[in-house]
Amino acid sequence: MPPLLTSFGAFIQNATGSAFASDPLAALSGDSLSIPNYHEGSRGYMEEIISGNSAHKMELSIFGNRFGDPIRGLRLQHMFNPTNSGADGEPQLLLPPNYDVPVYKGDTLSFAVLCTAADNVDVVCQMYYENMDGVAQRLARWSAVSGRIAKSIAVEVTITPGTTGNYGTAVALNANDDRLVGDKDYALVGYTCDLPACCFFIKGPDTGNYRIPMPGHWDERKTAGWFQDQDFRRQTPHVPIINALNKATTFLDGVSSTNVGAVKVSLLFAELDTAFFG
Repeated sequence: MPPLLTSFGAFIQNATGSAFASDPLAALSGDSLSIPNYHEGSRGYMEEIISGNSAHKMELSIFGNRFGDPIRGLRLQHMFNPTNSGADGEPQLLLPPNYDVPVYKGDTLSFAVLCTAADNVDVVCQMYYENMDGVAQRLARWSAVSGRIAKSIAVEVTITPGTTGNYGTAVALNANDDRLVGDKDYALVGYTCDLPACCFFIKGPDTGNYRIPMPGHWDERKTAGWFQDQDFRRQTPHVPIINALNKATTFLDGVSSTNVGAVKVSLLFAELDTAFFG
């Protein structure tokens, strides 16, 4: 049975800033804060917590009945860096690079923030399930594709996150830059963007129509090899494989607490010399 790399997110607009209990986050449109029924005997993990605040620092609490404890769980600090221009408060990556937090099927997580009044907040959790029934997601180990690279190409997509902290309008992978060719398979190595934003997502037939998250970090050394690095950190496949025939039905969208506007995102693909079967 195949693994699943995906995400879910939560947000709040115009927080009261008074207390955790006053500012619970709601699930992003179409998302659920409940852990799905992954296959018995396998495991699920929260691999990354990607956070954004529109104007200030904040404290984030993620908790559930079996997630740390049912009161505050992970109580984490989000730093707002006023030295960056534009989206100073997003994103931050709140988990260690090599530490994945176990999650348990059927557990519903709660998100709350302690922040400044009128702040807008987005939080995206990157999730990994070892075995998920009914999923047809194409993921590779970097070691399985690194020796099969015929050429490299980076294609540009302009993504506009939603203006209310929710997902924006999805755009096709080939909407701006239609250079993926034929029936070729491409390994998605990473990406760069011209403005920071909380998170972008890619979703299509090759991802099993699940969103795979891509934090819009201002430090492009973190994002240029994002999926390659994800794979290096773990002993599980994390490199998405996209077939060129699916470029018009593979979509990208994004979320941002700062209403950042249109962002140019360049996706770095390694074209494989033969079809990927895995």
